[in-house]
Amino acid sequence: MYLRLSKPSRCYRIYSQPDCDMGWDSYRNRYFFGYHLYTFVAADSPYDLPLYPRLQRASRHDATSWVVSAREFVERFREYTWDKAILDAAHDALPIYQYLLSRKVKPFIDLNLRSTGSKGVRKDDITFSPTGVPFCKKGLEMKDRGYDYTRGRRKYYCPLVVKGVVTCDTPCSDSPYGRCVHTYTKHNPRLFPPVARNSNEWNDVYKRRTTCERSNKRAKEDFLLEAAKHRSTMMWTVRIYGIAMCQHMDAWYQESNLDLSSILLSA
Repeated sequence: MYLRLSKPSRCYRIYSQPDCDMGWDSYRNRYFFGYHLYTFVAADSPYDLPLYPRLQRASRHDATSWVVSAREFVERFREYTWDKAILDAAHDALPIYQYLLSRKVKPFIDLNLRSTGSKGVRKDDITFSPTGVPFCKKGLEMKDRGYDYTRGRRKYYCPLVVKGVVTCDTPCSDSPYGRCVHTYTKHNPRLFPPVARNSNEWNDVYKRRTTCERSNKRAKEDFLLEAAKHRSTMMWTVRIYGIAMCQHMDAWYQESNLDLSSILLSA
């Protein structure tokens, strides 16, 4: 394909990969022509193992790349089951939450606070924090009472209730238990996921997202993924899957305590 890089210079280049296009590399702060690597990684693996590496067009956003990869992964590997998806703020899109919940997968997705969907949310006379916690009329965050999976809702109660006694000087409810608020996941999966973002469970699970960074570092730096100069999509794919197999072989070796060099040399 031909690509005109800039209008004033009218400079044309020939590229042999018609499935590539232009994208922005935020790490290097420049445009590039080609692909980006998007990989599903087993977050519960102590070895940061890649499950499904996929070359995506350079212009394709991470959220779109996830949708494409997830659809392919589910169709091609039907025997795999997963109950959690750990994603960064680039994937903070309502359709992704809806898709995961429809498959009974818990979403652990960091909020993109620049999104308008995280601002000015109200329910009756209650306002919410950017992470989905309701405020009482005094501006205090209400206390989390837990999630009811049968009804798909989380219960919050008055933050000024101490041992069953309301200590607020201007209570907003006649109940001795204080004001209660329910948030339903189906109403806003982004703000009201099954696992609250300020909970210990969320923090324990989400910290495993770094497994993706370690897996990518292993492929790019330790196995020199970017050192190759291939001009073929097929060759890049072969190289990526070869590296993924090496990562799995390393894990097998560490688990088996075998002398791998002796086995290979004697074969």
